[in-house]
Amino acid sequence: MLNSRALVCGRAAEATLRKRGLWDAIRSRLVLGDSIAQAAQFATTGNAVGGLIAYSLVKEPALAGKGKYALIAQTDHPPLRQRMVLLKAATPIVEQFYAYMQGGAARTVLIRNGYEVPQ
Repeated sequence: MLNSRALVCGRAAEATLRKRGLWDAIRSRLVLGDSIAQAAQFATTGNAVGGLIAYSLVKEPALAGKGKYALIAQTDHPPLRQRMVLLKAATPIVEQFYAYMQGGAARTVLIRNGYEVPQ
């Protein structure tokens, strides 16, 4: 079963291929992963000739030197938005993590790892 992030990223990949005029030409040869990590595994192990994967995965040390990458323009696909929710039943440590994720230190870590953060 595809996870929700993989579905969103899969839709973005399809939109990019359509915008670039490649979708119809390669659709029958596409291999779809159940997750972004699985798509990265296909692309880096020779089970596929390439892949559209999250930039955050490209920056992982495990993928260093496994190939080349190019960033896809944000205008080629719908926005990829991720959210965070704090539930009423959250424990104090979860509340601390939630507060941390909204601060400058977390922003720095996210940016360093390939994520864009709202201004």
